[in-house]
Amino acid sequence: MLSWLAQHSGLIQASMAALTAMIWLVYLHTILAGLRRQRRTEILINLGGARDSSACVLVSNLGLEPIYLLEVLLTRWAADGERITSVADRTELAKDQRSSAREATLQGPLCSGDYVELGSVMDLIERARLRTPDRLDPRELREIEITVAAITAADNRVAAATRRFMVCVQDGQMRFLPRDLHARQIRSRRKRRRIEAAIQDQM
Repeated sequence: MLSWLAQHSGLIQASMAALTAMIWLVYLHTILAGLRRQRRTEILINLGGARDSSACVLVSNLGLEPIYLLEVLLTRWAADGERITSVADRTELAKDQRSSAREATLQGPLCSGDYVELGSVMDLIERARLRTPDRLDPRELREIEITVAAITAADNRVAAATRRFMVCVQDGQMRFLPRDLHARQIRSRRKRRRIEAAIQDQM
């Protein structure tokens, strides 16, 4: 046995070195995966309360890092096409209804685990209506999509999430039914560039 080890010592040393390198590669992969997971944004978009136009739109930051909420876009689909409008400014509040300038906009930092109320679904629709020349009747809507764009210290591109809701009328009331179980995270560069372009168009 000892003579065999002596004869193959070079091969054994090379094998041990390769095994050690593989172990370190696994450790490195685990560390990098953990860092990516820590930096990855996770933005949730939910409706609170009823599923009608009074439902409160909640945005939560489930990522491990704080984000800065940069923009909220509302996409509306009706029979005559699609409209994209910024709804980040709370135009439904008059100056005398705001206790601080911070209440005039939804833009601002959002820590990990925190959430912000965007307003009711009808608030978002009304903000969009006031920013566009058309007078689209909300009852003509077929679908809406809420897109939340944010920036982080870890990335120079926007982080974003979007959630789409079907609009139907039941017993004379508009109801908003989510198409997906949770918000879809926008991670591809192409889609993030598209959202950046949409934000630029709203400026």
